[in-house]
Amino acid sequence: MARHGRLCAVAALAIVVSSGCGARQNAAGDTSTRLTVTTTEASTPASPSAPSSAPASPASPTTVTGGESSPPAQENRCTAGMLTGLVEPQNASAGNRYAVLVVRNKSQRLCTLWGYGGLDLLDAGKEVLPTQAERTLGPVPTLVRLRPGAAAGKILHWGVVATGDEPTDGPCQPAASSINVIPPDETAPFEVDFEFGPVCDQGRIETSAYFPR
Repeated sequence: MARHGRLCAVAALAIVVSSGCGARQNAAGDTSTRLTVTTTEASTPASPSAPSSAPASPASPTTVTGGESSPPAQENRCTAGMLTGLVEPQNASAGNRYAVLVVRNKSQRLCTLWGYGGLDLLDAGKEVLPTQAERTLGPVPTLVRLRPGAAAGKILHWGVVATGDEPTDGPCQPAASSINVIPPDETAPFEVDFEFGPVCDQGRIETSAYFPR
């Protein structure tokens, strides 16, 4: 009876141990299940993010890029009395003309130019002709320092084909023989020869800012 009782006790203990191992295995299985769920949630792809930067929009002809965005301080601006000039023709294309207005410092001291300045077309009698100077060409404004004898330039472009109600059986506009050139930030002009005939489209001339020559 005593031996039988020991055998029963051993069997009971074995059942308890087996049950405990099963419980631990089930617990491990539960943990594995939870990890699997956690991993699945972590691997869910995130929604696409917005691009880091939007594509740049094309620059318009009047956009200022690369030059100084505002006029620098100038102690010695070039005045009309300090400058002389000429117009140098460049390559022409059908209906279009290009030239460079060159201005030179004829004074004995350094002066500066920044920007576009102005101009007016003149006829042979020095009367002002229709003129529309448009600041649409590059390069953009940058400070130009002119020592005595140094030169700067700006590009000019105009058309020679009649537009709108301009006559097509003769000159589109009266022929220009010179131009009044007004330095940037000045009001007094100086005169430069302009021997290229009429400027069509009501005297429309596209210009750049001054640049060093």
